[in-house]
Amino acid sequence: MVFQDTIKLSPQDKGATDITDLISDIIHESKIKIGTCQLFVHNSQSCLLINDTADESTKEQTVDFLAQLAPSSDGITDIIDQSMDAIPENMRNAMSQTTVSFPINRGRLALGIWQGIYLWEKTSQPENRKLTITIIGE
Repeated sequence: MVFQDTIKLSPQDKGATDITDLISDIIHESKIKIGTCQLFVHNSQSCLLINDTADESTKEQTVDFLAQLAPSSDGITDIIDQSMDAIPENMRNAMSQTTVSFPINRGRLALGIWQGIYLWEKTSQPENRKLTITIIGE
């Protein structure tokens, strides 16, 4: 059996937002007991992470580290060449993912005990985001 739904997420602050409970509720509604869930966010200015939930600082440290590897150009005002503006974001997009997959067991997320699913908003001007959930199983 295949279940698929696309939902609209309201704009989130820059940084990581825990969407684990939302995804868990959708899996429950799908009535699929065993299988695989794939999430896909429909833009390049946000991405999906599976990360530690035990320590709130771990989430922020991860986001900070990724942002340091490819800093945002949000604050750049003196751009010599307009194409240069996209370079930091393109590098960040290359390191991040718009899709994550994980198993479903007994109708629930089969993540590690301290793992959660996060939407990482990379821009300081967030918009509504579309998220497609595809569950394949029985």
